[in-house]
Amino acid sequence: MPASTRPYPACVALLLLAVLSPLLLSKSYAYPIITDIDQSDTKCFNFNVPDDDDAHMVFIALPDSAAEEVEEWFSTQMYDMTRKGSANFMKQLPNVSKEIHEKISDDEFNGRSNVYLKLTVPKRPVLRHQMFMWYAPVVVMNVVKASQRGQNKKKNTQPPGGYSVCFENKNADQGVRMLFDVVLMSDDGQDEELQNKIIKKEHLTPLETNFQEGIKAANTILSEMKYMERREARMRHTAESTNAKIRMFSFLSVIVLLGVTFLQRTYLRSYFKKKKLM
Repeated sequence: MPASTRPYPACVALLLLAVLSPLLLSKSYAYPIITDIDQSDTKCFNFNVPDDDDAHMVFIALPDSAAEEVEEWFSTQMYDMTRKGSANFMKQLPNVSKEIHEKISDDEFNGRSNVYLKLTVPKRPVLRHQMFMWYAPVVVMNVVKASQRGQNKKKNTQPPGGYSVCFENKNADQGVRMLFDVVLMSDDGQDEELQNKIIKKEHLTPLETNFQEGIKAANTILSEMKYMERREARMRHTAESTNAKIRMFSFLSVIVLLGVTFLQRTYLRSYFKKKKLM
């Protein structure tokens, strides 16, 4: 094809798609639960903790203007912090890497967010009410035991209505992205109490032994089901985020293709007029 008839608009369109595709379809993580809170808005969640279990809660507040790399870094670190068996389980977050810190303004990092956490139980005093600092985790340990302080209860009993977690954004000009996770912890004395009921293994009939093993297996299955329920919520958020990016990519592709069609038509029309073919 002669140099004067090369389809330059098509080349430009392909270059745009090649540059923008990685930005729109970049990999995203959703290990903790992620929710957006609009300006001057409040959002609440209810959680139920099974009887004889306890729970830890971890929260991190990010401004909605935070870069995607920053959100991914904090999501990954929170996942490692709340994953049972991890070396960093329920420990402090590691220091922010230099690359991530460069994407956070100095005014925001560990600054006052004007976003408040309120953790309550029906008909009981407020368990926690405090303001978040940007990018600083808030950890609530042993929620059930904390809610039962001052009460004479030997076992962790689920309160009616569960536990309410509310995020109040008092900023009138800035949205908030909350990362939070709830870690269920079985009662440490539960297995020991169960073993104490078994005086000696040789004193039990095979049926009683199988019954005790069945109880342990059922508790394991219930724990796995609770874990899968939380994972499903996280994966749903990931799927929704990916679908939104695919829609944006599709709209961009249609716009680019329409633009290329218009440019090609204009170019060919001008070319044929110049050659006096029209």
